[in-house]
Amino acid sequence: MSSEPKLCMFCQLPKKMTDEHVWGEWVKEHLERTANKHTHANIFSPEPGKLEPVDVRIRAGDHIDSTVRTVCEDCNSGWLSGIQAVAKPFLIPLFNGESCVLDSRSVHVLSAWIAMATMTGEHFSREGRRIAITQSDRDWLMNRQSAPAGWAIWIGHYERESCPTQWVKATFPILDVEDIRDVKATDARRANLQTTAFTLGQLFVFAMSCEFPEIATLWDWRTAVGARVNLRRIWPAPVSEIKWPPPSFGDARAKAFASAVIRYYEDLAIRTGYA
Repeated sequence: MSSEPKLCMFCQLPKKMTDEHVWGEWVKEHLERTANKHTHANIFSPEPGKLEPVDVRIRAGDHIDSTVRTVCEDCNSGWLSGIQAVAKPFLIPLFNGESCVLDSRSVHVLSAWIAMATMTGEHFSREGRRIAITQSDRDWLMNRQSAPAGWAIWIGHYERESCPTQWVKATFPILDVEDIRDVKATDARRANLQTTAFTLGQLFVFAMSCEFPEIATLWDWRTAVGARVNLRRIWPAPVSEIKWPPPSFGDARAKAFASAVIRYYEDLAIRTGYA
């Protein structure tokens, strides 16, 4: 018997799936392949202060070749291709660390592209409970070609020193106080907060989303204060232009920024006596 057709992660229709390049196939023309293998780290915390073992996948080839097979041909060659085309001229200078000014138009375009990459890259994981981005957020991107409301996105000027993990994703279940008793009784925790960090050339990206939007939009980097110097928030869009590049940073800070929210919830669990 034939298996059930897959549903496209965006339009939710049973169509032919294609190999969707997470960052876009065009990126390979502008970034040098520097590795014959790459790593993705996926971190899941089912309870505050209780991280499961980190799922690190080592894949063949450079990470700019990464693809997922969860997007239909129509979405891939249609509106997703449109996001890539519009974002390309804004991204190339950031890949190369070139001086430029990011205005309201460019940050809107860049944020949509980062949301797209974050959503597709989330499907590197084969475990449904690690999928934290909602269908309503994917619908928002598809219908508006804009990063969803309630997301927060930062970018920075990264100078690689070695060959670190190129993709770090963390997911957590965040519960409303009124739901804690029922959820704990049934063990029905599901991930609804995610942070994703990735690097492309000299561009570092950190994207955060949550079912409770104030968690992402009010994040202040209290466990990685260097981010306040090195990173620039582009979503929600800033009120003034951004002069690029900001002060650069290396591997140690990139790792600290990628894990900052993880450390915050671990510390919170200890302070509240949960852990």
